[in-house]
Amino acid sequence: MLKTEKRVTLSGNTEIDGTNIVYYRAEISPDDRRITQSIQNDDLYYQNKEECRKDFFSFTERVYDIEDSNLIEEEEDSNEEQ
Repeated sequence: MLKTEKRVTLSGNTEIDGTNIVYYRAEISPDDRRITQSIQNDDLYYQNKEECRKDFFSFTERVYDIEDSNLIEEEEDSNEEQ
């Protein structure tokens, strides 16, 4: 039996004046969810911490929207051998 799994990957970043400050990535599957952030510029992060945290919150909300929309599902195909 073929079993497939649909995964969604979402990425984003906080950018100020053309400089990437924080990179966000989420991987969503039926049985696993991961949200990570990588601070790429410490000085600018601390200078813009409030905005970066708001962006992370917004990114997390988008992940929740994907989870809630049931875009992630397991699919089974019962192909009989011939």
